[in-house]
Amino acid sequence: MTVSTNSARAEYTGNASTTAFAVVDTLGASAVIPVSDASHLQVYVDGTLKVEDTHYTVSIVTATKAATVTFITSPTDYTPASDATIVILRVVPYTQLQDYVNNDAFDAENVESALDQVTQQTQQLADDKDRTIKFDSTIHLSDFNTTAETASKITANKSNRAEKLLSFDSNGDVQTTQEIGAWKGNWVSGTTYVERDLVKDAETGAIYICTSGHIAGTFTTDSGNWSAVIDAGGFNVKLTGNVTVDSGEKLITPYKLDLNGYELENNGTVICAELITGDGTVTGSNGVTESGPINLTDAGVATLTGSETFTNKTLTSPDINTPDIDGGSIDACTIGTNIVVTDLRVDNLKLDANTISSTDANGPIDYDTNGTGDHVFKVGTATALTISYNSSGAHTTITGPPTP
Repeated sequence: MTVSTNSARAEYTGNASTTAFAVVDTLGASAVIPVSDASHLQVYVDGTLKVEDTHYTVSIVTATKAATVTFITSPTDYTPASDATIVILRVVPYTQLQDYVNNDAFDAENVESALDQVTQQTQQLADDKDRTIKFDSTIHLSDFNTTAETASKITANKSNRAEKLLSFDSNGDVQTTQEIGAWKGNWVSGTTYVERDLVKDAETGAIYICTSGHIAGTFTTDSGNWSAVIDAGGFNVKLTGNVTVDSGEKLITPYKLDLNGYELENNGTVICAELITGDGTVTGSNGVTESGPINLTDAGVATLTGSETFTNKTLTSPDINTPDIDGGSIDACTIGTNIVVTDLRVDNLKLDANTISSTDANGPIDYDTNGTGDHVFKVGTATALTISYNSSGAHTTITGPPTP
């Protein structure tokens, strides 16, 4: 057997129907990757190692050592799904089992088999090396304060490495650290920033990490050089017009208050975590209190003063004390006009003008007890007249107070 390809891997993409995959160099000239034994193959689907004779079978052509991996479809179907990544690796053991005896016949096939395995071992080592983070071979030795081996060696034990990041120390050597970048404080125009510098946008409080080294101009024009780590800008309160806080009124927010170019006239109380004036102005008799975090248990924090307008709102079982209704309508009857209310229901009707009259010139006024109850007329608390109707006898009885 010969080894005519440099590759030790075959890679495919599933289509939900193909089950057989040849072990050939899919990254190069499609040459056969020789396989001596099915156990020398590792098959991964979407990064998960599969098991021979459970998920797939392997067939090998004896003469050419060409192998094919075929996924099992019954009783369970293991056909790779559409867009699934399939990686087939040839992984030979790092052993040498040929035993040459002195003065014995020198078999060429045995020698070639041993050389083939050494070549295959070298290929898989090269494959691992190509996928390892390493220093480029062109870096000069003088570029290391120590040595290349020291610079690339991780010396921290397990407990010191746990839940930490890899970075480089002041010598350029690998180390474990919890830092994701270098904190530079507030962003400042004209400053030279390098990758992984961390800054805060003083206007919004957002935290950014530098993704490309540059000399700062304006944050807007430099935005392509930064990536948001904590985007706190959305938590600011921005004015969208001029605002007046009258005496006795309160404007309180636990966030930054951005005037956004408008005027804030404060004659009452304005409290915020931080005031961003920018091109805006603060006028009025009182200033703005920048107090940091707001204690929401403070009396008056939730105080709402001034007038509020409700439009097309439904009030269910409202309890309204001393209302002052200046207009509108009740059941389509305009308040304050002589429009007829066809069905008015009240308890204990009290008349300020002391008159009940009909607008119909000859129309009757009906008093209906809606049952067999009497009609009782009083003067003060004394009964002056009682009208009773006996439906069974079909007669009416009128009773007045006793004669003095």
